[in-house]
Order: sequence, then structure tokens, then C-alpha cells
Amino acid sequence: MDANNEDDSALASSSSSQRWESPGYETLRLLVPELDSSRYHKGQAGKIGVVGGCSEYTGAPYFAAMSALRMGADLAHVFCAEGAGQVIKSYSPELIVHPYLREGRKEVTVTVDGEAVHAVTYDEEAVFEAMERVTPWLHRMDALVVGPGLGRDPTMSEIAKRIIAFAHERDVPLVIDADGLRVLMEDQGLIREGHVVLTPNKAELDRFSAQIARSRGDPPPTTTVARARYVTSQLDGPVVVAKGEADIVALDVIVESTDGAAMPYRRHLVCDEPGSPRRCGGQGDVLAGAIAVFLAWATRSKEAACAV
Repeated sequence: MDANNEDDSALASSSSSQRWESPGYETLRLLVPELDSSRYHKGQAGKIGVVGGCSEYTGAPYFAAMSALRMGADLAHVFCAEGAGQVIKSYSPELIVHPYLREGRKEVTVTVDGEAVHAVTYDEEAVFEAMERVTPWLHRMDALVVGPGLGRDPTMSEIAKRIIAFAHERDVPLVIDADGLRVLMEDQGLIREGHVVLTPNKAELDRFSAQIARSRGDPPPTTTVARARYVTSQLDGPVVVAKGEADIVALDVIVESTDGAAMPYRRHLVCDEPGSPRRCGGQGDVLAGAIAVFLAWATRSKEAACAV
């Protein structure tokens, strides 16, 4: 049987799968920073950056950033389009808002098979200007969420792509959600290993796995678990949190054993605890912000990393 097309129930009962169990107190204690003012100063419990927010979508980055604060991060920054800045600032004084991203597009004419073809691309000057203003702040972030409210503007998408590449090269933990996943679909080589979590909903996971399969000439996986495992394996190991009636957390990566040999590490968790019966806007943004905080906390020590 093709591994990509195994039945979800069969995969859920395989040796690499386990049902979700709430972590115990001792495990959580390793992850969560101690409330000790003598040891920590402002920012040490996490500085989270959210990249997104355009003229159409201002709520999504707000939900992600506020979720990070409610989860326990000290500071939450929102890097948004110029037209979204004042709106997001008006939602809460707790957020640090940087309206440095730019929206815009350029029409160009290219020659394809001897014929002139009109195309739309990003504004290179606007991208350069935005990256000059954003980059100094990225060095300060403990984790980034890329995608909430990003929209599909070509200039915004290119800025997001460069922020993902910048953060990934410096091993800044990343959560990629919503239109950030679309950016990643367009350039699957942006991420390789590292601290990266993808949070697709069912439709996004279907599109992403099908696109990867087409580009590699593979048969498309046909079940949710198989799709999540396929995406993580083909992209060399980002954690995939596939949202749905039952949430799937999948990881498929090559690790080094104690004797130095390369060996596969394959695991997926099934979380079928009852949740909200509705699938309203904003739920995924709240989840993305919460995951970013856990990723930031996990980089504090080896003990904290073992807790996630």
C-alpha cells in the first residue's frame, strides 16, 4: 500500500502515532519561564513578532499578537502595511506596531515563446525600503508569526518571503500561517529543518500537499494524516499542525543518532479533544500566536526544548 494513501485510521494506530495527552505539570514547568523578577527583565519571557496586516485584513495580526501576550510573552510586535498601522494601533495599546511594509505592484512585459506577455510583479524599491526598516527589529525577536492578514499583494508577499528567509538563516523560530503558507508554496526551498511550524487548515493542507506532489511527480496523498506527513517529510522537517475536526501534529525528519548515523524520526499526534463547533475567523490566528510563544520559550534551554 502506498504510504501516501494509507487510511487515517490505520495511520493513527501505527507505532509512530499516539493520541494527544495533556502534558503533566512537571513537563510544563520545564517550558514556562519562572515568575522570578530577580532573574528576568522585560522581554526575557518572549518577544514575538507578527508579520501581516494589510488594508483589507487588520484583525488577524491583532489576534495573533494578543494571543502571544495572553499566553505569557512579554512583548508583541506587529509588522504591517502602512495602511493598516493606525487601525491595529487603535485596537490595543499593548501592541508595538511597525507600519513598515508596503503594498503595491508593477506591470511588466516579458517575452514567452516569441510573444509579449503582460505580467504583474512586486515593487523592488518598496521591498528594499521595507526590509531596511524591518531588519533591525527582526534581530530582537524570539519568534515570528508570518502570514496573518498578509493578503495577496505581490509586494507584501515578497517582503514576507525575504523575512522568512532572513529569520530561517538565523534560526529564529517561525510559525507560518494563512497567506504565509501561500508564499511558502511558491518557494518551497525557503525553509529546511530548523524551528519551523506550519499551521494549515484543511483546504490549505490539501492545496499544499497536492502542489508538492505535482512538482515531484508523486501521487497525491489522499488522507489528512498522510498529507500532513507528506508535507513535513518533503520539506525536510517543519512541524505540521493540520487543523480540523481532529488536529494532526506531524513531524518527519532525519536526525543523527548517538553513534553519528542518520536515521529517520517519524511521529504524529492526533488531538481529537472536542473544541469549538464553529470554524470562525480568528481561531487560527490565536493558535499561531500561542505556538510562537511556546517556540520562543523552548529556545531558552535544552530542558525547555525537551518539553515541546
